[in-house]
Amino acid sequence: MITMNLVSLIAAPVKIGLAVTDASIGVAQVALGSARSAVSSTAIVTESVSGLSNTGAPLQMLYQISSLTANDRPLGQALAPGGPLDRLLEAGGPVDRLTRQGGTLDRLLEEGGPVDRLLQKGGPLDRVLADDGALERVLSEGGPLDRLLAPGGLLDRLTAEDGPLERLTADDGAVERLTAKGGVIDRALAQNGILETLLAENGAFERLIAEGGPLDQIVSLSQTLTSLAPNLERMSDSVELLQDTVAILGAAVGPLGELAGKLPNRWLRGNRPPGDRTSLPVASTEARSARGV
Repeated sequence: MITMNLVSLIAAPVKIGLAVTDASIGVAQVALGSARSAVSSTAIVTESVSGLSNTGAPLQMLYQISSLTANDRPLGQALAPGGPLDRLLEAGGPVDRLTRQGGTLDRLLEEGGPVDRLLQKGGPLDRVLADDGALERVLSEGGPLDRLLAPGGLLDRLTAEDGPLERLTADDGAVERLTAKGGVIDRALAQNGILETLLAENGAFERLIAEGGPLDQIVSLSQTLTSLAPNLERMSDSVELLQDTVAILGAAVGPLGELAGKLPNRWLRGNRPPGDRTSLPVASTEARSARGV
C-alpha cells in the first residue's frame, strides 16, 4: 500500500502535466473549430453575434475560452510562458526526469523493480488481496472497519459534538494554537528557531547521531546490558547457593553451642590466659556457686 502511494505520488506531476496539456489541446481544438465555423458561414456568425447569450454559439465559446485562459485565471497562469506547465515539461524538469531512460519511472517499472515485486504472484499485493489477507480481515463482518464505523464506535466518538476532533479544531483549540501566527509551528520554523537549531551544522541532531555520540553510546550501553543478563543470572544462582550454605551453617551452630555449654570448665579454661576470668561461661560460674566453690 505504501509502495502504491509512492507510485501515485511520483506519477502525480506527470498526470497533472498530461491533463493540463490535454486541456490545452482541447482548448485549441475548440478555438480552431469555432473559428472555422465562424468563417465558413456568415449566417452562423450573424446568429452568434445576435445571440451571445447562447452558450453553444461559437463566439460565446471563444469568449469563455478567452476568459478561462486570461492571465489572472488559474488555467491562464498554468499556460503562461515560464509558468507551471512550462516548468513541468521543460528539459531536465520533473516530467523529463520521471520519463527519461533510466529515470524514476523506468526504475519503478523495470523487471524486478518495486512495481514488479509488488505485483508478482505471492507478493505484497497478492497477500493483501488474498481470501484470508489483510483486506479481507479489515472488511470482514465485525472487523476493524465495522468497529470503526459502528454507532458509538471510534469514528462516532471522534466526530461527536464536543468530541476530540471538535476540541482540536475549535477557535481556541490545539490546531489553532499550533498554527497561529507566532505559535508553536511558527516559532519552530522561524529563522534561528527550534528546527533550525536542531538541524544546524554541529547542532543537537548532528551531535546526537555523530559517531561516538549519545546515540552510539546508548546502543553500546544496551549491548553491554544485554551481555550482563547471563552474568546476573549466574550471580543469582550463586547467591541462592550461598543462602542455602548460610542456612546449613546456621542450623549447625545451634547444636555446637549447646555442646560447648556441656563441656567441663577445665577444658574451657585450658586455652585462656592465667587470671582471665572475665570470659567464663555464665552457666559454669553459676554451677560453681551452687557447689560452694
